[in-house]
Amino acid sequence: MPTGAFAILLPLDADYKILGYYFKEGKKTFELSNDLFLRLHLDHSKSDYNVLKLKDHKIFSYIYNFEGKLVRKASGIIVGLLLNETDKPEKFRSTLKEASEAMEVLGLNLLKMEQKEFESILKDIYLEHLEPLIDSLKPDVLKESIITTTKLMLSGGKDERKIAQELLKRVETGEHEKVSEFFKTAESSLKELDYDKAAKFYKKASNLAEELYCADIADSLNEKAKFCESIPELQKKRDKLVQEARTYLRNEDFNSAYLSYKEASDLSKKLVDFEKEEEYRLKSKALEDFYKVDEKYKKK
Repeated sequence: MPTGAFAILLPLDADYKILGYYFKEGKKTFELSNDLFLRLHLDHSKSDYNVLKLKDHKIFSYIYNFEGKLVRKASGIIVGLLLNETDKPEKFRSTLKEASEAMEVLGLNLLKMEQKEFESILKDIYLEHLEPLIDSLKPDVLKESIITTTKLMLSGGKDERKIAQELLKRVETGEHEKVSEFFKTAESSLKELDYDKAAKFYKKASNLAEELYCADIADSLNEKAKFCESIPELQKKRDKLVQEARTYLRNEDFNSAYLSYKEASDLSKKLVDFEKEEEYRLKSKALEDFYKVDEKYKKK
């Protein structure tokens, strides 16, 4: 489980502004430094998602580029999660994006908000968006969420009251439990590398969640479905690049090999496969250095 979160604004008139932190246990265990920001910013110039391993923390972060009026004042925001060593970053991919979008809703207020005020909002966003999706999909949690929605609808107009009554009937018959079941099937299929089946059941869970007026959950599940659909093609492209890199290496074309491994590393980030990302990045860097030395001595 994550231990906390942070958010960094990227204003146009300065390098960065730390908006605030949230620590689950209430005790501050982490602080961003200039060097750490530079590392994050550099990594995010190459990829929307990034994992950074530090001595005491593992940071999974996402850069969100603003649109609309905010773009005149800031280019975007970096939202990071502080993970334990055993946490799987891919679990938080869609929820991290949702949290960033939720912060954009604050609009120009982000630019002038005091840290204490923002941290109160960050706590709410963390509890709403950044806890693992599986916690929100427990049948009792889903049921409570739907009932809360119906209470609001019952105080509305005739149409809203009718929808609320229908929702309550569906909850009584246990339809919300199917969302959890579809999600579990999707997760199991993903572990078995059956991406088509995983995408199918994430989509089924998403559609049912939307019918039950669980909009945030539906969006997260739909994001997971889309990601699963993209995996086979991205993997195929990455495998081809790795094969090309090895062929270039056998032919002593070190520059082309370095470029192919670099692209394979970038694709691994998109796949949230950070072991392969590190492997191909290190190979790419080694070949780039070797190529530069080789070229230097060829000229002599």
